[in-house]
Amino acid sequence: MKRSPRIPALLALAVTLAAPAAYAEDDPVARHLFPPELVMAHQQEIGLSAAQRDAVKAAIGEAQSLFLDLQWEVQAQASALGKLLAQSPVDEEAALAEAERLMALEARVKRAQLALLIRIKNVLTPVQQERLQELRRAGQGG
Repeated sequence: MKRSPRIPALLALAVTLAAPAAYAEDDPVARHLFPPELVMAHQQEIGLSAAQRDAVKAAIGEAQSLFLDLQWEVQAQASALGKLLAQSPVDEEAALAEAERLMALEARVKRAQLALLIRIKNVLTPVQQERLQELRRAGQGG
């Protein structure tokens, strides 16, 4: 069966946990958060402690496990939707219901991504957060 082009993009987003480049200063949400790659790349510059590093690693591990589970669910929903859309005529009500289920899964992925970024921010001190902001503004985004 042909894969939907949207599914690999969604899974890539979940696996990479969002690229640092996506965190532009003009984004009202992302500018307050720190992707794992940024924290890892600058752990020495911000004085990340071993306990903080362990907490970030644990949060990433937990998120990756959830993303793997969601990946399976998303793929199953996308397949089901694809089968409905392949019919002629398409059962509009059934297809839209299946699409709703798929979009609900996508929302769960986004929620999990945001939860991870919040957990990472909460591990960092205000001084570490400011230093990461400075590094990001200086173009050293990870």
